[in-house]
Amino acid sequence: MENEDSDVKPPDWAGPMNAASQFPQPQHLDGFGLRMPRDITELPEWGEGYPFYMAMGFPGYDLSADDLAGKFQFSRGMRRSYDAGFKLMVVEYAESTNNCQAAKQFGVLEKNVRDWRKVKPQLQNAHAMRRAFRGPKNGRFALVDQRVAEYVRYMQAKGDPITREAMQLKALEIAQEMNIPEKGFKASLGWCRRMMRRYDLSLRHKVPVPQQLPEDLTEKLVTYQRSVLALRRTHDYQVAQMGNADETPICLEVPSRVTVDNQGEKPVLVKTPGREKLKITAMLGVLADGRKLPPYIILRGTYIPPGKFPSGMEIRCHRYGWMTEDLMQDWLEVVWRRRTGAVPKQRGMLILNGFRGHATDSVKSSMESMNTDMVIIPGGLTSQLQVLDVVVYKPLNDSVRAQYSNWLLAGNLALSPTGNAKKPPLGLFLEWVMVAWNSISSESIVQGFKKCHISSNLEDEDDVLWEIESELPGGGEPPKECDAESLTESN
Repeated sequence: MENEDSDVKPPDWAGPMNAASQFPQPQHLDGFGLRMPRDITELPEWGEGYPFYMAMGFPGYDLSADDLAGKFQFSRGMRRSYDAGFKLMVVEYAESTNNCQAAKQFGVLEKNVRDWRKVKPQLQNAHAMRRAFRGPKNGRFALVDQRVAEYVRYMQAKGDPITREAMQLKALEIAQEMNIPEKGFKASLGWCRRMMRRYDLSLRHKVPVPQQLPEDLTEKLVTYQRSVLALRRTHDYQVAQMGNADETPICLEVPSRVTVDNQGEKPVLVKTPGREKLKITAMLGVLADGRKLPPYIILRGTYIPPGKFPSGMEIRCHRYGWMTEDLMQDWLEVVWRRRTGAVPKQRGMLILNGFRGHATDSVKSSMESMNTDMVIIPGGLTSQLQVLDVVVYKPLNDSVRAQYSNWLLAGNLALSPTGNAKKPPLGLFLEWVMVAWNSISSESIVQGFKKCHISSNLEDEDDVLWEIESELPGGGEPPKECDAESLTESN
């Protein structure tokens, strides 16, 4: 029975409204609660503005008849598109029942169900709202793509990591064998991305292990901040006289942190060439005014090999390539004492981590002779309180890796008899380190000192974040340095 006062009219597919036996029950809507009670012989009249979904028993959705009909496929002649999320829902239902039941349940063609089940992995890796997988299935140089894909599978079988740079190098090698002109095929990064999409490849990143913060985090932060504030208020350091120094290893081989693998794979195990320990140690230092001290390079070995090295850095050697107490003394003499703006009568402050070679008696005596106060960062907090960790190390390593990749892509790849890539010359690698060091901006260093609450304004509330309004230990006398034994971190 149709209500003349209502603007809502039953849909055309609903049939007569006065006989339940003639009212069709769409089988593909069973899962959505659209059921017509069999004992009702006549539908009640719809009042003014009575929503269609209430009459049909569809709770929770304010849909008109046209809206509801538009959400499903009621005509086989009408072309519709479905997103990946809907297709996966149909596939899962078909796997639990069968294709025919899934087609009836969701109002789609059985052929669609069969096709969607064939591409289930592709649907799982796609965005839930994606509706189509258009684009060329083959690139312009399909044979190059195919051979590069075979190379990737070969490297996967060996367990070796594969980078996009390695794929680009292999593609250039294959193109040269096929006499493809360089202007026609450049093996660019864009080509590599498209090729990976065509072959369902993706980048897998090594998950970094975060530093475990100590349980007494607050107590250590308070002690450290009080020491820095007390020294600053007592000696009123100039900005150029506050510094941070630390040693960091830089791998000569620069192993990649990513590998190419199939989409949807579980954690991937890869082998490394085994030369990660071939590295140099760089003692780096920065000042609160944004200046960078000359890099202090420690090579592994008993002598410095002959060669041409970049200017502006100090080079030393050690049997194991480590920073020692003697080398720390040498660094203080050739780098810290000779820094630009160092005045004997002006007191300075140097912040170091808890490495045992920093807090020895001889190092303390040398720093006192240079009119410099030592501050030791609490153990386990270098990643949070050391300026070099906060703003320098990541861009420095990224720059070195980028230069190494560009060097390989320029055709300088050479293989050893065992098939591993040969390391670059030492002089060239040190040039990369120097270029990366010079690329660190002074502004980022200044902001890093402020972020670590070392050089910010003493009148600023943020600078006294961890200060406690109580008397300092020792009758109010400010400590000249933190207790090296209690605030020590093994390197």
